[in-house]
Amino acid sequence: MPENLDPQYRRDPVTGRWVIIAPIRSLRPLTLAHSKPHARTGAGHAHCPLCEGAEANTPNEVYAIRDANSTPNGPGWQLRVVPNKFPAVHPLGEPVYLSEGAGDLFDSLPGFGEHELLIECPHHEVTPIALSDPEMTQVLTAYRERILALGGNPLYEYATIFKNIGAEAGASLAHLHSQIIATPVVPEAVRNELEMSRAYYDRRRRCVFCDILREEHTERHRVVAESASFIAICPFAPRFAYETWVLPKSHDSRYEAQTDTQYAELASLLKQTLGKLDTVLAEPAMNYYLHTSPLRSANLRYYHWHFEIVPRIARQAGFEWGSGCFINAVAPEKAAADLRAAKPPPIEAALGL
Repeated sequence: MPENLDPQYRRDPVTGRWVIIAPIRSLRPLTLAHSKPHARTGAGHAHCPLCEGAEANTPNEVYAIRDANSTPNGPGWQLRVVPNKFPAVHPLGEPVYLSEGAGDLFDSLPGFGEHELLIECPHHEVTPIALSDPEMTQVLTAYRERILALGGNPLYEYATIFKNIGAEAGASLAHLHSQIIATPVVPEAVRNELEMSRAYYDRRRRCVFCDILREEHTERHRVVAESASFIAICPFAPRFAYETWVLPKSHDSRYEAQTDTQYAELASLLKQTLGKLDTVLAEPAMNYYLHTSPLRSANLRYYHWHFEIVPRIARQAGFEWGSGCFINAVAPEKAAADLRAAKPPPIEAALGL
């Protein structure tokens, strides 16, 4: 019998945790070498399906920033968003209504949603800091536009935006890209943050993120870099060595509520932070992801949107997987001091010139 490639949500009957079973993901083309897991590489340039001129290798774009008079799904673009060719979830022709189940032991649902690929530049780049400030600003603005567009579907509760850089971080293609997955459920990690932040607010009538930023601004031990409106810190209890968060200084739970000027400022600080991590850790594989409030949400008094950046310089082992408690060999105070002192390489070095 041929394998069914349709995705499916399944809920663990013990923990209530939802997972996505997506067999089609096993068919992705892999162009990155895995022999050196922590190194990034530009391998795959000759046959890259994401470079300008290879538009026929991707589904039709759903969003793009293009040069004047250029034709959709052809050259002349600066940024494109296309459906993922090997999606973890896919749209359904008819609505599906979620429920908490009827007491069944094995609850499951069709794996509906949308899985998009945001191709960040037409030229073959593998290092985020090689993007110009305007290019990085376009990426951050495109995140907003896709959150707003996907939020127009009332069946979707959350849009997860993330970036994998390097094979060890899960990237199968080297060309800079982000991914966006819209789902009918709020992911567990975000749901936990929302619940704990709400509990803190109920106890103290203050936002826990605002309190964190107030303390970090006073102590300065874990501050990495900052601008007028944003700050990068190593969190007090990081799971991973050199884990870094980037947050707005003013309270807001909705990433999509920022202005164009704020995205430009954020782009500069995010590039600076990523450059510091590259300098200290010799261009590690890494992930970053956006945690923001659910789609169509009001501005929540108790939550704060933020990016989390996770360098992949150590593997989690049996204790972490068995206990859910992470062992981190680098104190955040040391990590922040190292990153503060780091001078990101000039753009020519990032471009390999």
